[in-house]
Formats: sequence, C-alpha cells, structure tokens
Amino acid sequence: MKGGSYQTRSSWGDVEAMLGADAITALERPIAEASALPNACYPDPAWQALEYDRLFARTWFVAGFTQDIPNPGDAMPVQAAGMPLLILRDHSGVVRVFHNVCRHRGAVIVDKPCSDLKILTCPYHAWAYGLDGSLRTRPHFYGGNKHDVVRDDPSAPGLVPVRAEVWHHWIFVNLDGKAPPLADYLAPALERIGDYDLNASRYAGTVHFDIATNWKFAMENYIEPYHVFAAHPRLHAFVPMAEREPSKIDRHVMWNRYIFKQAEEGRGAGLPHFPDLSYEAAHKGLWFILPVPFGLEVYPDHVASFHVTPIAPDLCHERIDIYLIGEAADAPQYEGQRKAVLEMWRGLNKEDVGLIESLQKGRTSPAYDGGRLSPYWDEAPLHLSRMILEGMR
Repeated sequence: MKGGSYQTRSSWGDVEAMLGADAITALERPIAEASALPNACYPDPAWQALEYDRLFARTWFVAGFTQDIPNPGDAMPVQAAGMPLLILRDHSGVVRVFHNVCRHRGAVIVDKPCSDLKILTCPYHAWAYGLDGSLRTRPHFYGGNKHDVVRDDPSAPGLVPVRAEVWHHWIFVNLDGKAPPLADYLAPALERIGDYDLNASRYAGTVHFDIATNWKFAMENYIEPYHVFAAHPRLHAFVPMAEREPSKIDRHVMWNRYIFKQAEEGRGAGLPHFPDLSYEAAHKGLWFILPVPFGLEVYPDHVASFHVTPIAPDLCHERIDIYLIGEAADAPQYEGQRKAVLEMWRGLNKEDVGLIESLQKGRTSPAYDGGRLSPYWDEAPLHLSRMILEGMR
C-alpha cells in the first residue's frame, strides 16, 4: 500500500549538538577503543523526539500484527513513532494503515480495538470515512441539516494513508514513503531462513512486558549473548558460553545462531517441526534484529517475534509473539507443549527486566558515558549504536 506524507522536521545539526563531537568520534573508533551511544541518548525526551523524526520515520518498522485484525472490518489503533496510527482490514480483506486523526480538527478516530466495522466515524463531529480512507459524509457541514455527502471525489480530505506492507504475520510501515522496498530491507534475514517455510507458522500466543527502560536497551540486550551465563541459567545449560558465538553483522541486520544437541520442553521438543528440515536446521536456533525495534527468532518448532514500542525515554513495551507449526497453534493435544513455549519465553525475558532497568538508572551517572566494550562479544551492540547514529544522519 502506498502512502507517506511525513516530513522530517529536524537536521543533522540538531543531532550533533546533542551528542557532541567527542561522542561521535568515540563511536567510530575500533571496538577495543570505542564507546557506544552516550548517556544523552537514553533519558532525554528531546533525543527520543529526534529518533522518531529522523530514524523511525525514514525506514521500515513493525507497527502491527495480522493476528490482531484477522477479519474484514477489524481495526486496531496503535502508537507508532510517537503518533497515532490505525491498522485495519477493509471489506476485501486488504490490510491498510492510516494516520488515526480526523481531517477536520485532528481528533483520534478509533481509540480501542474494533470488529465488524462498516465505516469509521470521528467521535467529535461525526465525519465519516470508508475503510479505504475516503471521506463519505460531513453532517451539518453547511449549516443545520445541510449535510455534505461525498461521492467519488478524489480531492475530498480523506484519511492520510501510511505506506505499509505485510510480511507473513507482521505489518511494516514506512512513514515518509521513501524507504527501499521491504524485500530489500529484509534481504539479510531472508537469505538465512530459506530452510524454514514461514507460511507453515500460525499464531499461538503473546507475552507482554512493560519495562522501565529505554527501548534501545531492550534491543541491545537481545543481540548480546555475553550476559547469558550470568542472567539465564537454563539457557546457559541449553547452550553453554563455550559453544556460543558473538552476534554477526550483515548490512543493517544483526544476527546470531547456535546449535543445540538435544531439544527440550519449550525449545523443539514435543511439537511439530517445520517441514523438510535438514538435520542442522532441526537443531539450530537463529535470530535477527533490525535497527528499529524488531527481532525474529526461528527454531525447528516455532517462531518468536520480538517487538519493542518506545513509550517514553525511560519506558517501553515489549511484546513477544509466538507462532507454532500447523495445528500445533491451537489443537487441544498440543496445549501443554504450547504453554511450555510461552512460559519459556515469559521466564527468559523476566530474567532480563531488572537488568535492563538497571542500565537505565545507570545512565544518570556522570561516571558512565558509553562504556568500554568487549572486542569479542560487543561488535553487534556497537554496530547497533552506529546504525542508530547513521539513521539519524
């Protein structure tokens, strides 16, 4: 779907002024001498506003999920890059995304999930829009009982569309409408998941976390395996540090994998696998992150997507959606194994919450400003910092 009327309002000079030349230079040094993003990038509302304006608006990011709007007439309001968007499925089943504001006075049109919608009506003055975004009626627009009925007028002020594409279960948007094709953006991940037919995956459940930390800490933690031995005893027993590798970089995507010897409950045991997997693929975990907050993990028996929504500089919402293979997503005979996968992800991420909240607290200290990095483990987190800075250019 085409769309995108967002105009960047800030300049690279605004970014430089907030960071300072020394911090930018520190990011560009070889890893043994480098520092990551400085403190200002985590607690400062002005920096978050710059991220929305310069980083989120100019690339692809996930704004919604197809399982939240399964039927024609379903609509889901979301906050994305600090602004209200509306994701819906029109009468033909096509997924559409609009700025969720009326063209009259800017009131939010839909403020809660809806189903079986026939039309979108603004609660303020009852301007009505079709599910294709077109303006339909403006009651009493020309005076009492003098209604405006719009018929096939392309110049009428309909809802402003947002460029959107669906990839399997995930609804990607590009606010300024100028990003490369989504397939190009996803290519570094797509080139590595050819063994797994994602068409076989079906939605099975979601776990949610509200975390008192900046969204970047959630993403940095996700792609950094160095903390596994200290924070995740069960995960460390599953694949110990000696068998782990540092995360790797391919263009704008950071990724990693591990090989496990034996499946366990919640990780590959007792559930149907993707069809026609090789032996290696049946014993492998593979995961990716994109620089604006979305991650994807693929296992023999399930897919987990990792989505982080910034709420405030010191608050984010983390959502992990689980997709199982075929009937495992809802068949009664798999209920126990299904719960095991969801509880595994819930428990694993609960182990991280306090740690990444402590990182946010630490960023108020003048004794820390970017850190000293492990030359073995920290290349991908440093690359994420560099990618964020490059996106801000």
